[in-house]
Amino acid sequence: MARVDLTKATPGWWTAKHTSNWDHVKGAFERDWEQTKADFSKSSGEKLNQNVADTVKQSVGSEPIPPLDVKTRLTDGKVAAKEAEKAHEKMAKESVKAAETASKARDDIAKEHSKRDEKVAGVRKDLANETAKASDKIASASDKAAEGIAKEHGKVDAADAKRHEAASKWRDAEQELRYGYSVRSQYPSDSKWNETLEAKLRGEWEGLNTGTSWDASRIEIHRGWDYAGKTV
Repeated sequence: MARVDLTKATPGWWTAKHTSNWDHVKGAFERDWEQTKADFSKSSGEKLNQNVADTVKQSVGSEPIPPLDVKTRLTDGKVAAKEAEKAHEKMAKESVKAAETASKARDDIAKEHSKRDEKVAGVRKDLANETAKASDKIASASDKAAEGIAKEHGKVDAADAKRHEAASKWRDAEQELRYGYSVRSQYPSDSKWNETLEAKLRGEWEGLNTGTSWDASRIEIHRGWDYAGKTV
């Protein structure tokens, strides 16, 4: 089922105030969200030098929210040099790995072509004695070689699809974060995240038909609820 934008699929209690509150803090929250991913993952998030104090100040408007590609504060020169060195080393390793992968793929394709050529040559050798059978063997050899090459290309396509699927984007998480953030102010009496609150939110979320199940969305909804507790 396709994902649904929560600007169109909202709970019955949603008002313009909820939209305004979310629009006011989402820039700071996005920076906090990217920084948290960068702190706990080597492959996602953005290192923005953003801490909780920065997020709170940005949320209440006491400090401006920098663009997402600009760090909250400049990195120390020595630290920046070290990070640059690490980045260079990582890029070099990735380049070597990519070259090895490409080389292996070329070798595999060359082997498949070589096998095809050998089979075709063998078939042609028998062609003088049995023309009809030779034609069938040539066709069979070519089909097998093409199948082998297609499998290699299929592996590359599958790996690329998996990489894209694993990429975590802010736009994919915002609807859950936005909902969780607004729930905190909508149900102020539920000051603790517990089974009772989860049961209430599960029914409401699944009734929105957002395209994602409660179990798949729960972590980001809880993250939005926690964030509201820091800034509201």
